[in-house]
Parts: sequence; structure tokens; C-alpha cells
Amino acid sequence: MAVLGGCTVVHRGGVLLPEAPPSEPVVTEAPPAAPVDEIGCLDHPRIDVWEQRLRSEPMLREWTEQSVARGAAYLPRIREILAENGVPPDLALLPVIESGFLPRARGRSGELGLWQLRRPTARRFGLQVTARRDDRLHPERATLAAARYLRYLRARYGDWPLALAAYNAGERRVDRARAHDPGADFWQLADCGYLPRTSLEFVPRFIAVVRMSEDGATCG
Repeated sequence: MAVLGGCTVVHRGGVLLPEAPPSEPVVTEAPPAAPVDEIGCLDHPRIDVWEQRLRSEPMLREWTEQSVARGAAYLPRIREILAENGVPPDLALLPVIESGFLPRARGRSGELGLWQLRRPTARRFGLQVTARRDDRLHPERATLAAARYLRYLRARYGDWPLALAAYNAGERRVDRARAHDPGADFWQLADCGYLPRTSLEFVPRFIAVVRMSEDGATCG
């Protein structure tokens, strides 16, 4: 059960953030490089729960291992691209959750490719998406766009859990959640029930995947 104590609501004249997104320019250059955090060193009980599930539930464990195995051919180059763009190489494992490392995976809302980018996001971060060419299906091009987007989100939200929530659910959803308590981190917003359920599971599950893939890593 979520602990709601300490959850606050900030009223802004009764007006919530608008549903319609503002027009976004194409982003081909990211903000200054974000700190290269160790994602697998993040700690929270929600991550522990997901790690236990991934290790103990046969279907989840098998699905995760198969996804990582499919990604083996892509991971070295993906890590290089992320590192070149100031993004922690740990995030190379994000397609495990997003697409199962299936390069032609399609989502319910038009997401496509390893990184499950939507058309507006792909175009915003420099990809060509037309009837004749869709760069979301090109692993290296899609990875570069994803790296730019992740780096942008980290610079915007200040930490990786919130950045990952925005990657999963969209910036507007995270902005609406933060409007309730602008100083709260991801875990506080999660405990207060302000974030969508998909993000509540997505973020700790991904961090648990990183932990499992880096057994023996030393966290300072």
C-alpha cells in the first residue's frame, strides 16, 4: 500500500497543465552532458521487489534473459553511442523493457523499434519518419535519437528515475505529477499516487534488470 503521509498538493489557481502539447522544435543537439550516474546503484524497496520477482518468477526471468540474449549483438554499439552522448551505458538495457530487443516491435500507440519511439518524438530528435523511410527501424539511428532524448530528459528533470518515467509515460504526465509537489522525487510522487501505474512498474523494473545484469558491481 502506498504511503500517502507527507503528500502535498500545490494549487495553481485551479489550473492544471494543458492537455495539448506545445509545438516542439526538432532537437538535434542535446543540452550539456548529464552526469554519468550508475543506474544499477540506485536503491529503493520498489526496486528490491522487482529484482526478487525477476529472479524468482520463472516466466519473468526467462523473458528477461531471452531479451538480453537477443540484445547481445546490439549492446556494444548501443553502449558506445550512449557514452558518446553523455548517457550512462547502463541505459543500453532499456530496450529489454521497451521492445524485448525486437527491432521491429510495435507498441499500442504507434511506438516502433528497439526504443519504442513515437513518431513526434522520433522527428523531434532528428529521425526521418515517412511512408518510405522510418529511421526508428534502424538500430543505430534510433539509438542516437533515444540517447538525445534521454539526455534531454535527465537535464530537464534532474535525476534518472523521473527521466525514465517521462520516457515511458511522456513529459506531460510527469509534469502534471510534479505540479502536485514540485520538489518531490520519483519515489515520492509514486508513493503519493501521482504517476501513472505503468511508470510505477517500468522504472523499478528497469533498474532491477540493470542490477541483475551487473551482479558484483561495486556501488560507492
